[in-house]
Amino acid sequence: MWNSKIIHGLIQLTYLSFALDSLLKVNIGFKIHFGVLLILGLNFLYFIFKGFKFSIKFSTLDFWFILFTLYIFFSGIIKTGTSSLLLFFYFFLALNTYFFINQNFERIEYKTIVRFQKILIVTGIFQICLYWFFDYQINFLDDIGHYFKGSSVSQRVRGFFVEPNWFAIAITFNTFLLIKNNILEFIKQHYYLFAFSIVVMLLNGSIGTLAIFVGTYGYTYLKKNLIMALGLAIIGVFVFTIIINKRAEVKKNKEGIEIFNYYSRLEPLKRVNNYFDKQDIFTRAFGVGFGSWGTVAVENRLSVLVYRKNPSSRDGSELPVFIFELGYIGLIIFLFDWLTLFVKNHKKDYFIYGALLLFLVCFFLYPIFKFLMYMAYYFMIRVMIKKRKHLIHG
Repeated sequence: MWNSKIIHGLIQLTYLSFALDSLLKVNIGFKIHFGVLLILGLNFLYFIFKGFKFSIKFSTLDFWFILFTLYIFFSGIIKTGTSSLLLFFYFFLALNTYFFINQNFERIEYKTIVRFQKILIVTGIFQICLYWFFDYQINFLDDIGHYFKGSSVSQRVRGFFVEPNWFAIAITFNTFLLIKNNILEFIKQHYYLFAFSIVVMLLNGSIGTLAIFVGTYGYTYLKKNLIMALGLAIIGVFVFTIIINKRAEVKKNKEGIEIFNYYSRLEPLKRVNNYFDKQDIFTRAFGVGFGSWGTVAVENRLSVLVYRKNPSSRDGSELPVFIFELGYIGLIIFLFDWLTLFVKNHKKDYFIYGALLLFLVCFFLYPIFKFLMYMAYYFMIRVMIKKRKHLIHG
């Protein structure tokens, strides 16, 4: 049964479902993504048909990841109690996604990655065209004013994602999985797919993800050809200038760092450091407790975005939240897990280095913790490092 065509098709469908993001979120008393439900169902079937007789073998590569899981669980239970359980439930769903990818990596077809990219391109162009030609915003939030608050969100490609940044993360990770190590060969085989991918990424305008993508492939090829490097550098500066000018136009009366929305990411970090200066060394080391950002941090006005108490709240980026909730010990464990992946990656797989740098940038710039359950593509990168295998073209 586990090897049947139906199961095989469901595995492909699960990965593809994450390209449609908010369109496939269903309400079962609380909102959950259709793909996550599929993963829970398929994982359950796996345990049923294996009869719970197998032993889960943990790779040494996952040591820090397992330690981090235990750390946040006990940090929540000991310091913030049951109020942290909802956040841990989000992480439990992410663990299920990781388990699903780990068990089914060889079954995921390369053409599924291609289809995922095509879905992102089509939905992205469809969404932005609705805005350009009909002034219509696709909205999956109860707050209809989300796209009319003076930010660039409304004018960027985001497909069926709530935020353009989440769309940027998905398409950039998936593009790494598509291209792998040989960008020139990929362009030859998939010229139109590559061209449309670049156009959509530019229209999305996420500078952080785009810079990681360009830097990863640019460094390897351009160091061998200075003329090409100079030409592409000029193009890069030109595109960067256009994006900056566009953001400055949208965010009138704002300049410098505020154009990038980095104020909402840097200011909480400064406030957390100031708060910790007044705390004992134990609090600095182990944090206030997992799930405390939406209560204690909000009470102390450490956030510039969140003002209402909610134990499951995050912020503009994960970095200040992690430091506040888990302390410097928790942050070190998280970064050691990332560093282990980086060191253990096969040197020839430089595209994986790019994907890992992308994940780190996402951690610094975006609130990715509650988004981890959707990041099947990131867990595929982890499994590639563990198994030293790539997706097979087909």
